[in-house]
Amino acid sequence: MKKICLILSIAFILNSCNWNESLLGDKDEIKQYRLPESILINKDKLFTKSLFVKNFYKENNYFTVWISQKNRTDFLNQILKLKKEGVAIEKVDISYLLFGNMRFDSLNKYEKIDLDLAYTDAFFTMLKQAVHGKVNPNKYYSDWVAPQKQLDFNQLLLTALNENKVEQTFTDNIPNNNYYNGIKEAIAYYENLPKDTLVGLHNSDVVKIKKKLDYYSDAVFSDLNTDLNEEFKDGLKKFQKRHGIYPSGNITEETLNALNVSKEKRLEQLRVNLERARWFYNDLGENYVLVNLPECKLFLYENGNLVETHDVIIGKNERRTPVLSSVFSNLVINPTWTVPPTILKNDLVPKASASRSYFANHRMTIYDKKGKVVEPGNWNPSEYKSYRYVQKPGSGNALGLIKFDFPNAHSVYLHDTNNRSAFAQKKRDLSSGCVRVKDPFELAMRILEIEGSTYNREQIDTLVVREKTKIIPLKKKVNVHQLYWTAWKDDQGIQFRNDIYSLDDNLYKKLIK
Repeated sequence: MKKICLILSIAFILNSCNWNESLLGDKDEIKQYRLPESILINKDKLFTKSLFVKNFYKENNYFTVWISQKNRTDFLNQILKLKKEGVAIEKVDISYLLFGNMRFDSLNKYEKIDLDLAYTDAFFTMLKQAVHGKVNPNKYYSDWVAPQKQLDFNQLLLTALNENKVEQTFTDNIPNNNYYNGIKEAIAYYENLPKDTLVGLHNSDVVKIKKKLDYYSDAVFSDLNTDLNEEFKDGLKKFQKRHGIYPSGNITEETLNALNVSKEKRLEQLRVNLERARWFYNDLGENYVLVNLPECKLFLYENGNLVETHDVIIGKNERRTPVLSSVFSNLVINPTWTVPPTILKNDLVPKASASRSYFANHRMTIYDKKGKVVEPGNWNPSEYKSYRYVQKPGSGNALGLIKFDFPNAHSVYLHDTNNRSAFAQKKRDLSSGCVRVKDPFELAMRILEIEGSTYNREQIDTLVVREKTKIIPLKKKVNVHQLYWTAWKDDQGIQFRNDIYSLDDNLYKKLIK
């Protein structure tokens, strides 16, 4: 890293050099970038290059483009800045780019072509990582739908070179939201902390625990003794809140586990979440619901301001709640429930095979392929896939009394539950994939207010009592985002949550690969 910094510091000096260039093409949408000094490239030179590079030079009629020393130097400067963005700058040969830039006028035309290809390849590699991340979640996860920012990388490079705005191109397209910027600040804070030697702590290590709380600025103690006084409890409560632990102020097993996570491991966790922050649009919307799965919390934002927070129950590890973004389409009062394939195979079939009374006990109706009702006694469990199973609406329905629909490929939704006691559990990854919401009617009424709907709570309660299904279409745009954040920074400090689906370690391995 010291070598890279030394090399790139030289590049800053070159930034003041003068240059002359001319441009062919339309200013609004540049079709081609060619200067008098541009060199025609033999197509064979592109044989081993990436598809991005091949397409770029094809569209530019195979002429070199990195003619301006300012553009080359600005890009070298930008590479140094990208280290703070968590971009793997070691993926490009910085020494080759730098010394090629310094010796550019003395290079022969073949050397200039090779250098030009290297700059273009490095530009695309760095920009793609800075904007979209190193890992494509849509390929890596089957239950992760991340709508990424769509960019015309060819046009971005042509515009950057034409307008001498290479650095500005990165600035304009790198994520710039509170979550992303907060993670960067958290990484910088942790990197500047001294070596963490306070691991392997036990209940009796009160002095060391106080040092650890001081290490993370959760408390500043007047005396590092073994007293479990209010000063100690207040510091421990702050630490517990930042880690999603009930703030008892007591040294619990869960608290010790969090205290014993090293600084290095927390940095890995932060870097993983910085990568995830690139996987979504900067703009979550004006009105939106955000469900953070590791936190088991739902947040409703109206006009960009947080207005409600709800506890939620999410999918268990073997039936994970998918990560996605969508838009609410309907509220369903007294929803019916059609049994999904996974629950059908693993739950319904074994239980109903043991006793046909299962259907009556769960108010379940069986339909054949023609939509005709099948009596439980005539049900054939060996042909269970040929039937449709629908639970009647009411308080005993698995979805509870209300459902929040939104289009998605995983057939999931938000809903009430007929087992509200589960919200009191410490671990709330209990469902079969959908998100169960505590106090769902409060959420529904707020969404209806955003809609400008004429429905009031009394009218909704009346609909509920009737036990008949009522669909209320939603017309305004209220987005829903189900995200997976195990670390972030807010006004309460740097937050960490347990990696409930065990995704962090595997992603980190891919980032350093």
